[in-house]
Amino acid sequence: MNIKGELDSFSKRYAMQIDSMGSDGDEMRSINHPVVFVFLGDHSADALEAVHSLNRTKWNNSAGVVYLQLGTKQTAPLDNVYGWSLPASAESKQTLRPSIREQFYADEAKRLELNVTLRRMNSRIAEFGRMYTHLQRLNIAIVTRLDDPFNVLLPEIAVLMETIFGEQFRSVVLDLYGLLEEKAVGDAFAFQSSLGVSFLRELDMYQGRDYTFEGMLQLTGEGVSLPAAHSPSPLFDMVYLLSDKDERGIFAENGMQGNYEAICNLNLLKNRKSNNELDPQHAVYNNQHFKQNATPSDGDGRSYASAGFSKITRPSQPVALTVLYHVYHRLIERMQENARMDRGSIQEMLELELHYWDRDILSLLPDPQKAVEGMFSLLHSKISYAELMTLTLRQAESALYGGNAQTFFETNVVRGLERGFVESNFAGRLKMRLESKVIRNSLYGYYSASLWTSYEESGSLINGIREKAKETAKLLEQGRAELDQVYAERVEQQSFAKMSLWDRFTNKASVKGMTRPFLELVYGMKVELLLLEMKLRLLNAYLQELEELHDRAQPFVERFRQLEKTLHEASRGSISVTSDYLGRNINEYYGHAVQEILTELEGRRDVQFYFDERQMGNLSLMLAEGEEHVLQRLMEMTRKEVFNHPLFNQTFEDELLERANVTAGYENREVLSKEDLFRDLYSTLENEAAIRADVYNSTHKHRYVEKYFFGDFDSEFIRYAFAVDQGSRTYKLGCVQEMKRSGIEKLNVMGGFRIEDLMYYRNGKRYYDTYVQNGYNFHSMDI
Repeated sequence: MNIKGELDSFSKRYAMQIDSMGSDGDEMRSINHPVVFVFLGDHSADALEAVHSLNRTKWNNSAGVVYLQLGTKQTAPLDNVYGWSLPASAESKQTLRPSIREQFYADEAKRLELNVTLRRMNSRIAEFGRMYTHLQRLNIAIVTRLDDPFNVLLPEIAVLMETIFGEQFRSVVLDLYGLLEEKAVGDAFAFQSSLGVSFLRELDMYQGRDYTFEGMLQLTGEGVSLPAAHSPSPLFDMVYLLSDKDERGIFAENGMQGNYEAICNLNLLKNRKSNNELDPQHAVYNNQHFKQNATPSDGDGRSYASAGFSKITRPSQPVALTVLYHVYHRLIERMQENARMDRGSIQEMLELELHYWDRDILSLLPDPQKAVEGMFSLLHSKISYAELMTLTLRQAESALYGGNAQTFFETNVVRGLERGFVESNFAGRLKMRLESKVIRNSLYGYYSASLWTSYEESGSLINGIREKAKETAKLLEQGRAELDQVYAERVEQQSFAKMSLWDRFTNKASVKGMTRPFLELVYGMKVELLLLEMKLRLLNAYLQELEELHDRAQPFVERFRQLEKTLHEASRGSISVTSDYLGRNINEYYGHAVQEILTELEGRRDVQFYFDERQMGNLSLMLAEGEEHVLQRLMEMTRKEVFNHPLFNQTFEDELLERANVTAGYENREVLSKEDLFRDLYSTLENEAAIRADVYNSTHKHRYVEKYFFGDFDSEFIRYAFAVDQGSRTYKLGCVQEMKRSGIEKLNVMGGFRIEDLMYYRNGKRYYDTYVQNGYNFHSMDI
């Protein structure tokens, strides 16, 4: 299992859930008219995947958006994505762009395929009709990299789409999004710049008021060609040029990602479904108004736009991972507390108290006295009483019974006791108790088992039993020494050999009368030694069972700890890539929040509610199946019990302010005020939304700017943002209503510059001119 991948998915799902939280304002995130995204050239494949993913998360009716990838490679396997390709050109770089156009016109089968693909897309859009408010207008957003040679086909693709889609829609509006990659990498930078400049020169022609196009681009299955035409007017309604370098000359950290988000938000801005279109306070975007203000009155009508996008969101992924870590940490704490049971209680639960051991051993020999009584009937050898008195007890036993007494004892007592010990399977019974009362008890499991059987814990079962085993072994040693000592004593010294004067006088003393007390003394001691041996054997068997359990449990404890370490590292790693003030106190704030929430749940339910089958259940058995099972259940419990708490339903601003001050005392006057926080947010959003086009003399007189926040009209921050420079504002400020609680987005749109104002064009023109002088042909038309 890829734990890191699972954690990443979990945090992303939470981030998406938070991003979509809101009220009925969600419907404002739908687009009003159908949109088709066209990605022209192989270099725009990344843009396709990014825009497809962003639309899916930003627009409620994104399932009705259709995409087309054009180039020389296979199309990404995504929903509603159509593809069309030409074989890669084998021509040299000197004629690369013109050769692609020649190939397009020469391959009739490919042109027919393109016609069929576009008509299939047209039908597909009609199937999604119910997802849109209106089907009168179609917006086509063409995305291409300026240095992609495939964009030489831009007019053919645009006009053919305009013609075919125009059969179903009364109005077809085309926008172009040109992506500039200025971060020169490798030795092909000069040629790539020349390709980009050649495209910009063609684009300037397409955007002329008198631009026309007509070509036999429509093709039927019978080989009949039909014209596709564009009447005198600019080819595109709007042209946005978006670079990886902003107007300050700074390369963006996220490369093109900000541009992809700008493309999505520009399309939402132009096509959004809104209930507040007439709200003068929040200045809804008007495309015609922007075009008029961004088009210089002293020129030929050609004007280009760019944009800058920024967003500040609650660091939801770090939050999710941090919360998950702290929930798991609380679980481990509870498992540790459960394992801290006193040894007496554990021994009682597992029947490992002294009285249980004595009971088990005595069950093998219920009446030790009867074990000796069976020996009273043994026949003894003839020996005089007087002679017997002079012998030691060991000599007396040999003289009386030879080896018969010991043989009888071993056969009828020792072997029977050993057989009973084996049949009773005390170790197996302990193993079953350990399994049922510890491992399968969700309160204890392997965590408690490891602690209770540890050599390092002074109060552990193993140490307790080892102490008893040492005591028993010592008693056994002492007992054997006492037996040897008794065996060495003379018979006449024993109490049972003492006779009264009368017995001596009447000569009643006999050998037979002495055998019973003799056997009771010697073999009574042997029975006691045998029971001690059985007890020591029992304790050693228990020790072995507990040691085996410890060896089995310890790796699970290490896995529990390793999982905790993995969660902690994932949390810290995610926080570390969050900007300083957005990531401030995430661990402290959410660690405290989790403690509060779980303490509240413990008070309402039970301190052990975690281990209920409806929650985590038995973590040990789950871990035995794999860490992924523990992780999945932990995620479920966190989603259900923690993320649903009202604390996680705060606005972005309130959460950030609380978290920023979580470690501040009431007497601390250096805490971050709400105004300070809003000022930082406003400044960050504005800086990060710098226009993504490095325009020469960016304060030129035709510069026209509009700025839009994406958030809740009524939030405190939006009200603050509208009041910042009220009365002195030189740009139009608007707000797109979105009931987003996860953060705030900002889109700055700037228009009014010409192609020659772009630093990209100015710097690349000299490369372009040099390549042309060296025989390179970048165009297939007269420009």
